[in-house]
Amino acid sequence: MASPLTDPQLLQYSEEHLMHELTMLWETADALPQHKEGSVVYTALLESFATHLRNLIEFFFFGENGDYVRAKHFFDNPPAWSPSRSPDMNKLHGRASNEVSHLTSRRISGNPPEKVWAVAQILGEIEAVARDFAARASDKKVHAKVREFLKQPSNKMLLWIGDNVTHSNVASNAIVSTFPSVNASTHTQIILKTP
Repeated sequence: MASPLTDPQLLQYSEEHLMHELTMLWETADALPQHKEGSVVYTALLESFATHLRNLIEFFFFGENGDYVRAKHFFDNPPAWSPSRSPDMNKLHGRASNEVSHLTSRRISGNPPEKVWAVAQILGEIEAVARDFAARASDKKVHAKVREFLKQPSNKMLLWIGDNVTHSNVASNAIVSTFPSVNASTHTQIILKTP
C-alpha cells in the first residue's frame, strides 16, 4: 500500500480526480438522452456512466484497499465518515461492474425491463451522499470547487460544470492510423474566470 496522501495532495486530488468522477457522472447522464439507444455513442456514454457510478460508490462507501483513495481519507477523523450503503447501492455497484464488462456470466442479456438504468434516481442517491461528504469533510483536504459544485441546486449543476470544468486530455496520446488522434487522459481542469 502506498503511503497516505498529505492534506495538500488530497486537496489537489479532490480538485482533479474527485471532480472528474462527479462531473463526468452528471455529464454522461445528461448526454444519454441526446443519442439514439443502441448507437455506439449511447452505449459508450452508458458504459461511462456506469464506470463513474461504480467509482463513486467505491469512493464513498468502500474501505481502504491498496492505493485507492476513499472518502474517509478526506476527514481529520476518518471513522467520522461511515454512511450506510443501502441494498440498492450494493445492487447498483454490482450491476455497474457487470454491465461494463461484457465478459461475465452475470451480465444481463437482451433488453428486459430490469436492464433499464434509472439515471435520475441514481443521480439523486449519489448527489445526497456527495453533498453530505462535501459538507462534513475537512476544509484542508477537499477543494473548495468540489464544495461549490455540490452546493449548487440540482437544476444548476450542469450549468456550473459548463462554466467551471473542462476535461482536458494530457496523460497520454493514442495514435491509431485510421482514426484521428485522441488523448486518453481523464484530467479535469477547473476554469478560473476573472470578473
